[in-house]
Amino acid sequence: MTDPLEMLWPLVDAPDSLVAAHVVASWPAGVHQRLVELGLLRPAADASRVLCPECGEHLEEVLAIDGPGGRTRFVTPCPAVMRADVPSAALKQWTVDHAHLATALASTLALTGKCAELVPGRLWRLGRTQWNGTSRDALFARGLHWSDGETVRGVLVRSRKPIVFVALKRPPSEFWRTVPPVLVLPNVAALGDAKIEIETMEIAAAIHGADASASAPLIPNVSQEVLKQMIRQQVKAEMKTQLNDDIYLAAYRQCGSVREAAAFLSAETDREVTKDQVHRALARAGGAAAVLNSDDSDSVVRAIASHNRDKHGKPLIFAQPSQRQ
Repeated sequence: MTDPLEMLWPLVDAPDSLVAAHVVASWPAGVHQRLVELGLLRPAADASRVLCPECGEHLEEVLAIDGPGGRTRFVTPCPAVMRADVPSAALKQWTVDHAHLATALASTLALTGKCAELVPGRLWRLGRTQWNGTSRDALFARGLHWSDGETVRGVLVRSRKPIVFVALKRPPSEFWRTVPPVLVLPNVAALGDAKIEIETMEIAAAIHGADASASAPLIPNVSQEVLKQMIRQQVKAEMKTQLNDDIYLAAYRQCGSVREAAAFLSAETDREVTKDQVHRALARAGGAAAVLNSDDSDSVVRAIASHNRDKHGKPLIFAQPSQRQ
């Protein structure tokens, strides 16, 4: 089943955030209605250009002409029929309500303080949370990768130890002097029955990883080719699809999120690997933050040569430092 937010994130990352009627018509049933009902999409001005309703092969400017009974008639040029009638429904457009989205994120994260717009249409402080006894600002930013992203950064970096949420694209590392935790929303957010839900384990791991990288070199990851070799050797040797924890953890380190790790492993094994399986492996290893900061960084490489590991794994430890979202 399609998560309606999958259709929303590309719009959030677009400068005008507009979606036309013909695009909405291509979405899975119920997605547009759900986004409108939740206030994440709102009506915008009618379109001045539309996809030709006659052939659906070109975008054209809408022309208003006099129709029967003094009513206005909308048409567009079309090589196939010379002039195609445009129904009023085809003129409709919607746009993302970014302020409402920011409020929804703040609500699901259960932060303290009020959600506030810092840069119009570009940056919101969602609120504050505590991490290791230190107050930190959670922010939602648009367009950090746009040509004027430095303007937004100038305001963002004045926040208290910021935790940054973006729709799809992170800015490059050189964009920052000190790289903060930057979370891509599709990796951590999904639409639940009544609101946006956030995977707090991913947030904890991102904060821990960013803080560690500020004072120490990054733990080296297994290359994608090595990881694929690990998967092939295990499945071939054991004649089963149950992957060992080393592979789950390596995929998580490489992909950066539970969701992407599960998708990668599913593609490589040609069988469904769920987020829960990756989550359980992380839990057995002490949590996502512990995995990203593991001293035993080359254990996954050694797993290629040996599959003799403790069958019982490590205790289930979910503790994250001062994690109260």
